[in-house]
Amino acid sequence: MSKELFKDFDPVSETQWKQKIQMDLKGADYNETLLTATREGIHIKPIYHNDTASRVNIPNRSTQTNDWYISQKVYAGNAVAANKKAHDILSRGGEGIIFTIPSKEIEPVVLLKGLPKVGIQIHPQFFDLEYIKTVHEIAPKAYVHLDILHQLVSDGNWFKNKDQDHKNLDHFINDFDGYFSNISVNTSIYQEAGATVTQELAYFTAHLNEYLNHLNEAGNLTAFAKAEKRINIDTTIGNNYFFEIAKYRAYRILTKTLGDVYEINLGCYITATPSLRNKSLMDYNVNMLRTTTECMSAILGGADTLCNIPYDTFFNKENEFGDRIARNQLRILKDEAYLNKVGNAADGSYYIDSITQQLVEKALGIFKDIENAGGFVQSLFDGTIQRKIKESAQQEQEDFNSGKRVLIGANKHVNADLPLQKEYEILPFVKVNPRKTLVQPIVPKRITEELEKAEIKKL
Repeated sequence: MSKELFKDFDPVSETQWKQKIQMDLKGADYNETLLTATREGIHIKPIYHNDTASRVNIPNRSTQTNDWYISQKVYAGNAVAANKKAHDILSRGGEGIIFTIPSKEIEPVVLLKGLPKVGIQIHPQFFDLEYIKTVHEIAPKAYVHLDILHQLVSDGNWFKNKDQDHKNLDHFINDFDGYFSNISVNTSIYQEAGATVTQELAYFTAHLNEYLNHLNEAGNLTAFAKAEKRINIDTTIGNNYFFEIAKYRAYRILTKTLGDVYEINLGCYITATPSLRNKSLMDYNVNMLRTTTECMSAILGGADTLCNIPYDTFFNKENEFGDRIARNQLRILKDEAYLNKVGNAADGSYYIDSITQQLVEKALGIFKDIENAGGFVQSLFDGTIQRKIKESAQQEQEDFNSGKRVLIGANKHVNADLPLQKEYEILPFVKVNPRKTLVQPIVPKRITEELEKAEIKKL
């Protein structure tokens, strides 16, 4: 069928649509009635039209295909057990492994035995070049994620000290080939502590700029750009479906924009994991619905690797059932929903393009403020970033407490058939250990924690 559809109908302009809307409102104020304000400072309109559509160019996935990969996190507290679990995951639908390594005592030769050459991420919770050298000898195509600024943000202290950490980072980037030694930027803590999407993107840009500026001043930036390296971005996915799609597109635009400033072609590899920020003990099965839609938004936004979390990950010990369900959620999205068949699926949506453009512009505005104040690290020492995130988190908490921010099963439609328990296998609440730090750490917190504590006291 080659006949054009709707050829006999005259096109309708945005102005005409707005006139029709005003007529139907019968005197009600357009802005007050139909515009929706968001925490990001973006107003959602009732209509998006080609006449005023934003034009955005989204770089492709780092995989250069429409596909994305299913990974699963494994805590490597015991090398033998972690290796066994990794093999089991890969035999049952997993396509990659993300190892969290707590100490140098974990032997790489045991941990990585028999695993594929590609698809393995290594996340050491320490910075030891000799250990990394051993990993490289065994698995030169693994991806080692080391982020000294994330260490400062989350712990309040450097691994050792600022100068030594940067010196080690230079050796890590220069001494190891290709993707093994990329720059890694972990933004998960900003989102899980309550930052808005624009703040998360802005802090990512400032975070990355610290690294690029350091490489530039050290004379290593050109070599980095020519050595087949890119930026690893470790993220968590929020629950605002369309805004999260736009967020992942914005990550790529901001990475390229910053690369253009330094006159290098900069790409990024994005790993996305559902956030714990909106997960709840109350009606905990709803967490599976939340993680499913969150993974969908990251996929449609262009994330390269998806790592789902079990619905009970924050209150039950690791268990086969929760892991299997989380992995199979992604298998359904790939094998039955075919979300790996189309790249940049959100292209052409005027709404998502508009949000993407506004997120980028607002994030760059915050980034410029940070740079004018002395940069990302200086803002951490000044406490500015911590204060801004705390203010956003408090506003979101107030919205949840008042019912403006709804979480099904928690503050609305509570399921009496799944009551809270007095005790859980894992402490599900934030526990802060007071200690001396250089900067105030940014602490993640679930939004339902205070409500859950109050309800548990009644038991």
